[in-house]
Amino acid sequence: MSQAPTKTIQVQDLPRINEISMVLARNGFGHLLHLVGMANMLPGDAKVSADTLARRLRQVLVELGPTFVKLGQVLSVRPDILPRDVLVEFESLQDRVPPMAPEDVQWMIERELDQPVDDVFTEIHPEPLGSASIAQVHRATLKTGETVAIKLQRRGIERTIRSDLSILYTLANLAEDRLVLPGMHTPRAIVREFDLAISRELDFLQELQSAERLRKHFAELDVDVGVPRMFREWSSRRLLVMELVEGQPLKQVMRELDPQSQAASRLAHAIMECTYRQAFDFGFFHGDPHPGNLYVTDEGRLMYLDFGVMGTLTGAMQDTIISAFTSMVFRDAETLAMTIYRAGATRGRVDLKAFVDELERKMLQYYGASLDDLADPTTFMEIVELCSKYHISLPPEFAVLSRTVTLVEGAIRQLMPDVDIVEEVTPYAQRLMSRRFSPERVAHDAARLMTQFQGHFRDLPTQVNQTLMDLEGGNITIVTKDPDAALLREEIRNAVLRLSMAAAASTVTLGSLLFLAAWSPAPFGIPVFGVLGFGGLLLGLSLFGALGIHVVFFRFFSLTYWRRIFLGIVYFFRWRRVDSD
Repeated sequence: MSQAPTKTIQVQDLPRINEISMVLARNGFGHLLHLVGMANMLPGDAKVSADTLARRLRQVLVELGPTFVKLGQVLSVRPDILPRDVLVEFESLQDRVPPMAPEDVQWMIERELDQPVDDVFTEIHPEPLGSASIAQVHRATLKTGETVAIKLQRRGIERTIRSDLSILYTLANLAEDRLVLPGMHTPRAIVREFDLAISRELDFLQELQSAERLRKHFAELDVDVGVPRMFREWSSRRLLVMELVEGQPLKQVMRELDPQSQAASRLAHAIMECTYRQAFDFGFFHGDPHPGNLYVTDEGRLMYLDFGVMGTLTGAMQDTIISAFTSMVFRDAETLAMTIYRAGATRGRVDLKAFVDELERKMLQYYGASLDDLADPTTFMEIVELCSKYHISLPPEFAVLSRTVTLVEGAIRQLMPDVDIVEEVTPYAQRLMSRRFSPERVAHDAARLMTQFQGHFRDLPTQVNQTLMDLEGGNITIVTKDPDAALLREEIRNAVLRLSMAAAASTVTLGSLLFLAAWSPAPFGIPVFGVLGFGGLLLGLSLFGALGIHVVFFRFFSLTYWRRIFLGIVYFFRWRRVDSD
């Protein structure tokens, strides 16, 4: 469903853009319209809310409807893009809406099944178990007698989201060079990521495949955890039929369980084991395991639900995360800093020493502390935020995983508040180190390295011959880059300009003096040589004065200097206005 990015506003989008302008202005974000060149759409009498910035952002998304609520939910798992207070507000975004009419429910089911409802289900409860902007869930019974939950996409929602995406692409293009985001993110890139995420969420077959894959992985574990069984034969892009999970949400169970009980400890360790195995063994993890997406059955079994947000880790990513995780547990800040630096993309020079020092302070903060002592235990998210501060952009999967770990950490904190976090995760780090340096893994890495060397060695003669041919044909250009070259060129330009001004001033002055020396009466009584001499002398002295001014005040003649001054004034007043809002 990807849209063709455009920088122009389409006529059919004007009503919706006008609505967006009103909502932004009403919540104190009218300056964003100036940013994208749409200040003419600002209403003149909008009343600005007095809430905090994060709450006003959340309110904007709620007022703009399902597409923007989903955008907030997608961004709520990205601590590398949004500050923590905004993330907290976006976490509470709920898109509960009135349920579809019964005739729409029946129409959608029959459209997806291509047969009457009664041929598949003996009963569909009219009251939904949950109703959101994209889909709603109903309890139903198959003709085979199995009780299931059916997730049904809302009628017409895909067309609405596609229209809003077109507008988001337009706004992102307008703001591309005017809005600076953390790390190396851009408005266009964020909208593209959202487009991919919402497209996956609208395709229930992808969610079905993710659930089946995770269910297969969990079958290998020795902990009591599972995924509902999916009924592929009755599922489609807009209809998902799955086993109905009878139980309670984890958030409710956590309120009722005694933190000192065996049940709480067993549940906490099951969550830790699942998270560890998903990230480090499977390379495929649930990206939004908040307590509402985890259920505890009546038999005490932990069940994962809602597989719209999933993360995938390559072998190289897993190695990076293993190195980062073990470095954190064993308080090796330097190794952690270098691991993050190599894994991410950077813009400009990174102060590694300052980065290492801040990581060291974070580790000391968490070492020896119990989960109950930490009011906001968000270790991984703090690492991601620190990367943004030092302009290190991590792959999106790392940010999603950090969010996943944070959610899990919060659940464990409520289940076992008095446990030392470092002591609790140390066995997992030891298992990772043992596996990473096991004889089988070392042999595998050595074999892979030898294979790569063999390929490079085999290609070396051909590459050398090609290089020599390119050199002989003049097809190779060697470019050097000196960080001080621009400054040197500027100094040379100033020196040449001053020499030229000095030469011109000297020539004009000497010529003027010669004219004055040859002063004599001229025809018609006009002293031509005198006039030319005085005029040339005045011009020469002016050039000498200009030369002196340039030498003393040369930096004020730089366009770069004035551009920096202008941008500084603009940013000062813009941020001052934002703070006052």
